Amino acid sequence: MVIRFSALGDVAMVSPVVHSLLQCNPHLELVVLSKTLHQPLFKKERGFTFKAAEVRGKHKGILGLYRLFLELKNEEFEAVIDLHYSLRSRILGFFFQLSAYKVHRIDKGRKEKKKLIQLGASRYKPLMHTTERYLKVFEQAGVLFSTKKLHLPKPGKASANTNKLVDQKKQKWIGIAPFAAHPSKEWKTHKVVELAEKMRARDIKILWFGAGQREKAILEKHFYQNNQDILIAGQFKLEEELILMQHLDLMLCMDSANMHMASICGTKVVSIWGPTHPFAGFGPLENEEGIVQADLDCRPCTIYGKLKSEKDGRCARESMEKITVEEVMEKVTLLLKRN
Repeated sequence: MVIRFSALGDVAMVSPVVHSLLQCNPHLELVVLSKTLHQPLFKKERGFTFKAAEVRGKHKGILGLYRLFLELKNEEFEAVIDLHYSLRSRILGFFFQLSAYKVHRIDKGRKEKKKLIQLGASRYKPLMHTTERYLKVFEQAGVLFSTKKLHLPKPGKASANTNKLVDQKKQKWIGIAPFAAHPSKEWKTHKVVELAEKMRARDIKILWFGAGQREKAILEKHFYQNNQDILIAGQFKLEEELILMQHLDLMLCMDSANMHMASICGTKVVSIWGPTHPFAGFGPLENEEGIVQADLDCRPCTIYGKLKSEKDGRCARESMEKITVEEVMEKVTLLLKRN
């Protein structure tokens, strides 16, 4: 059994690892335990089962986790793999250990990441990619990965609504996801608006991605142009969004969940990086060429986007301000030519 409760982007990186291991090991059976929201990120295939944890409902708290353990313990797992290593996953793993299950836990490389922030990317080394850390835990459990490259799962589920929209495609499609979990990782609104205008001038259709009613409202107020663009946020389920991402010619986003989701869909991605840095191990799979970032000694000042001081705030602002609309458009143009 594989445990990963965390954020959408982190779980998206589990998906190609699970898919690739199943491809390499025909007799392997994996049960992935995560939040219900994350199920569409995984491809439905032989050997795969998804188990939803209701961490805000019946599985909330220590008693809820014990209830979850009781639901799972009779599955006769050969190993329990903790890819999260949070308080919640450690407690659940402890229950399994008490019942003589072998639990393998991820090494997140926290000391290395702390040193990366202290020294800066210009004076330190690129750290192991998160997907490699995942694979190492499986290796400890005796599950081997036999190829050099991960297989992208391209998850999602088409519907009448997605098919209808795809049938209307007559020009280049670029998805834009201007949001991130932390505001420090978001490019300024006026720059996104200016970039969108340049794209429309080139007869490019823009599809706007976001999560929840708040982001949908912001898109409608500041970014979305009726009769020119397509608003995806709030109109489609996650499983449908993943299908639509596969029909994009390119996705433009921040260091965010949408970056990882588009990547596992096999879509070209241009990603904008400010206070965070790809060296921390969260770069977009097979989309390193599309990374846009400023060369500043202060970067990274955070691993995930949370700022702890005014110094971090200054670094975050400067790192985003230095990235120009022209620079991003140049990268977009380059990658579109290679489609």
